[in-house]
Amino acid sequence: MKKIIILGVACAMLAGSAFGQSRAGWQPSDANRTGPRAVDPTYTTGRYRAEQEGLQFLEPGNPLQQKRAGALAAEAGVSCDLLSAGQVNAHRGGGETYEIACKNDFGWIVSKAGGKVNAYDCYALAASEKAAKGKLATCRLRENVGSTAGLGALAQRAGLTCKPAEGVYLGGGGAPPISRYEVLCEGGAGYIIDAPQPKSSAAMLAMSCARAKAAGMGACALKPKG
Repeated sequence: MKKIIILGVACAMLAGSAFGQSRAGWQPSDANRTGPRAVDPTYTTGRYRAEQEGLQFLEPGNPLQQKRAGALAAEAGVSCDLLSAGQVNAHRGGGETYEIACKNDFGWIVSKAGGKVNAYDCYALAASEKAAKGKLATCRLRENVGSTAGLGALAQRAGLTCKPAEGVYLGGGGAPPISRYEVLCEGGAGYIIDAPQPKSSAAMLAMSCARAKAAGMGACALKPKG
């Protein structure tokens, strides 16, 4: 059965950890249904923006670092029209980690150590950091902090015509692997979106909150303000 997990990303090595999320009720086949989701629904774009105010931004890297960050993103399978990049950490033994900001899309942290390349989008990192109570890495480039550009690109790729106002990362995993998001659009429409992770062959899928609830996935957490 397919499982989705919330990704926990350590500051230095960006190693995955933490807790479970099922891919319940998503596809027609009962073989893919593993039970209702179990996630923390309290982490939203607005809260992320508020918590980051006044904190120090990550400085963009020099031209060589920017070029290396773009190459590492491509190696990880991340499609990115690079706006900016900064070095997050340099590891012993030749490892390296960069944060990248992409034009009109998600920001990412990409890491390479021991020949293995990992990529985590800023929403996944933010949710993991929230779950770990402030102990993990988050995106700090000025272009990434508080940005909803990734949600807009995600909605467009999923075939939605609405403009996202808020979003939350729900988890990732499965075979082939996906990342799951809840998106609240201006006007109040809500959706659950499964997006393929970098290099994944998974299909892009979108379901209204009403359909998701009817499928046994539980109610969407994001609500219109006012």
